[in-house]
Amino acid sequence: MDDRCSVCGSEEMVTTGPLTVEGQRATITVVHGWQCTLCGNLQVMVPQAVLVRLYPPGIRLLTESRRSRLQARKRLKHHKAKMLHAD
Repeated sequence: MDDRCSVCGSEEMVTTGPLTVEGQRATITVVHGWQCTLCGNLQVMVPQAVLVRLYPPGIRLLTESRRSRLQARKRLKHHKAKMLHAD
């Protein structure tokens, strides 16, 4: 763990824990984390086994912008293929 906050760059980091993080897919108890006393940014380490259980290999989480780009790329490929076969 870096001694600086990844958001504001402050060195005023304190260790925290244990704490419970609740989300839509799971509730995880974190043994310890780090919190910036300047901006409040909280960083926690989640065991890899928990992450794999929540997000199995092969599952991709797409943001709205990434989904839009992928759909546009598919439409463009489909259009190009259609034009090649039209000749």
